[in-house]
Amino acid sequence: MKMKKLIFVVFTVAIIAACKGTPALPAVNPGTSPELEVKLPEMFSPNPDIADDKMTISIAVKHAIPIKDWTIQIQPARRQTAQSGQAGVVQAAQQLAGQTPQAAQAAQRLEGQAAAAGQAGQTRQPRAPFFEQTGTGFPPKTWQWNGKSSRPSGEMVQSATDYQFTLSVNDLFGNNGVYEGIISVDVLVRREGDTLRIIVPSIIFPPNASDFALLSEEDRRSNTRVLRRIANALNKYPDYKITVEGHSNPTTAPNTPARTNEEARELKPLSESRAKSVVDFLVANDNIPRVRLNSVGIGGVRTVADYNDDDESWKNRRVEFILHK
Repeated sequence: MKMKKLIFVVFTVAIIAACKGTPALPAVNPGTSPELEVKLPEMFSPNPDIADDKMTISIAVKHAIPIKDWTIQIQPARRQTAQSGQAGVVQAAQQLAGQTPQAAQAAQRLEGQAAAAGQAGQTRQPRAPFFEQTGTGFPPKTWQWNGKSSRPSGEMVQSATDYQFTLSVNDLFGNNGVYEGIISVDVLVRREGDTLRIIVPSIIFPPNASDFALLSEEDRRSNTRVLRRIANALNKYPDYKITVEGHSNPTTAPNTPARTNEEARELKPLSESRAKSVVDFLVANDNIPRVRLNSVGIGGVRTVADYNDDDESWKNRRVEFILHK
């Protein structure tokens, strides 16, 4: 009898020791979503000259039961007026129609581009997010990111551009909590020998036009915010002259008569006009002396993405600031 009691005690102790520190599975689904608290930095200012400069995000999760897994996604927060592809072309045409004779002509061109895209019948698989990371259990309380994409290209965030940050967590019963916020990237100044370069794809222009007055009030406010940040960066280098380059996004295949015609008739004049609009804005609103500035239109000859890549072609429509002594 004593032997049986001893065996029972030893067996019980062994079970307790084996289970120690292992949380029991919840018996009841709480039926509520995890509460998420995330603190994003006011501005992400990675230094291009530092290989692995990182930002830090604080994460807190409040929930009655364990978290099963989590996902962080970061995507460019592009505005509709900067859309590309067939849907963006149609919307741009609708916005332009009826504004001015020149706008009506641009609308007709845009609608023709949309029709051609539809007839081509080309479909693309959605591209992976600019950045994505997953994990099991609770997300880290302190999470860091160097601003580089998780895609094979490993490209860096764009200067003076907003990115959508999304954190999604699931508990053991599939209850989901989501946090969404904006990561604002500061103006990134890249050194190239004796010159400095700022590349900005986030200045918003009306479709096939350069007049900021044609934009909505919200888009004008966005441009004011972006251009003020650019002006602050430019004023840190008062001894430098500034060349403002306009770049356009082509809609025809390269090395074709159609591209040659588009370049001469539309892309180069449009990029020149947009660069001049930026110069005029900086002089009128941000106290940049005109003597420091000159504008030039590059057209669509220096694209950074395929013209028909709906996910990436927005980067072709950009303004570059080259600082030189």
